[in-house]
Amino acid sequence: MKAEITKSGAIKIGKYFSCDAHEPEREVRVVTHGHLDHIINLNLSLKESKAIIMTEATRDLLQVIYSKYRLDGKVLTLNYRETLKWKDEKITLQYADHIIGAAQVLVEDEEGNRITYTGDFRLPKTPILDSDILVIEATYGKPNFKRPPTDIIRDALVRLVRRCLSRGAVYIFGFHGKLQEAMELLRESGVTQPFIATPKVYQVTEVCRKHGMRVGEVLLKGSREAEEVIRTGEYIMFQHASTIKRTKVDAYKIHLTGWEFRKIVWRESEKEYRVALSDHADFTQLLLYVATSKPKLVITDNYRVGYAEVLAREIKKRLGIKAIPMPQSSK
Repeated sequence: MKAEITKSGAIKIGKYFSCDAHEPEREVRVVTHGHLDHIINLNLSLKESKAIIMTEATRDLLQVIYSKYRLDGKVLTLNYRETLKWKDEKITLQYADHIIGAAQVLVEDEEGNRITYTGDFRLPKTPILDSDILVIEATYGKPNFKRPPTDIIRDALVRLVRRCLSRGAVYIFGFHGKLQEAMELLRESGVTQPFIATPKVYQVTEVCRKHGMRVGEVLLKGSREAEEVIRTGEYIMFQHASTIKRTKVDAYKIHLTGWEFRKIVWRESEKEYRVALSDHADFTQLLLYVATSKPKLVITDNYRVGYAEVLAREIKKRLGIKAIPMPQSSK
């Protein structure tokens, strides 16, 4: 096949490329972005692959988040829309609206077939690529996984943060990328209270700043400046989502999560909220991408968390396009 997803999570496209997991028979490994489920067995790729392709921002993020990896001369960084010829095929990275540096992958073979892997993305900022074969993420692949436009959610987040700040400190929890999106949004919206970030979030933020995100000044938690600000009680702390349960503070806590579908802002308790800010496409956006791309075949990602089998059925039913989940379920 010209595209498939293996049981180890590798997205194989064309003859030479494997995306987001190691595949021993493939010469080139592609990393679409820096989240954990897309760097599977990167250590093996660094040893065995002839080349590893990613954007410069993704390389910089990996060096900060996963410092154990030595990203040596095998790593080739491509700009968006830059094409690399590898034997008789061409590969191009295209922008994806997700974490900074995220990319879609387009492979064009010697027969002129266009094979696209979306990686993780959301619309409307992600360009939709014309494709003969489309491999698409399926995180929110169920029909009831629909949310309002991102701008409405972002406005609601700003209003909530302002309201909480009028009563005390605010702690915002999310994954890398989403936290920096929130920083940039709040600064653009005129929020002036000091930002503080835990060490790893601080390092990721500095990479985002290097690559053009306007996050403003961010203080490092534990620094003298940050401790002085904390004593005032007027600040916003940014922490990774994994720390929310063990963070015991008398402050407002806001969890940014794409898995909130009840309301845009859901109140968990007197001082704790969930906001439905996602950096993934919802069900409506997934279908829109497929319909606009007009592929002959769609492969839905059934390895990573999501609803690939449901999405494949809905694509066939609603759009009349052949769609199969991969890898096949063992049920």
